[in-house]
Amino acid sequence: MNRAEREPYVDVTVVEFASHTAYLDPRTGTGYLVTPDPERDIPAPDESFVGGLSLHTADWRRALSHLDEEGWELLYDDEGKVERAGLTSDGLTVVCLFGPPEGRQPSLETLRRALIALDLAANVDPGTRHTDE
Repeated sequence: MNRAEREPYVDVTVVEFASHTAYLDPRTGTGYLVTPDPERDIPAPDESFVGGLSLHTADWRRALSHLDEEGWELLYDDEGKVERAGLTSDGLTVVCLFGPPEGRQPSLETLRRALIALDLAANVDPGTRHTDE
């Protein structure tokens, strides 16, 4: 019995922030971060204690800080841009995360299954997977 047959499921961890949601597979170290609709952002009030950040910008920073504390980082492409996983079925941008895999380096089959599970959990539209648009 091979490893994939012994581990027939992927356990996706969901972390919800104010306007972003992370979908993580700690076993393989792969993950997604779904970003909010930019049209629904709330601008910063003119009060100094807020720091001049809109809701989405403040939440982006908080989400990345929290994820970084847990060992997760944004994945960048060869041109230095954040790697996109695609768009959700309702048009939200999904970006890729990576972290240290639990245990041994996962096999390609295990990674493939993890990406399928993440796509389903994050509701990534199959026609937009890993695209620039």
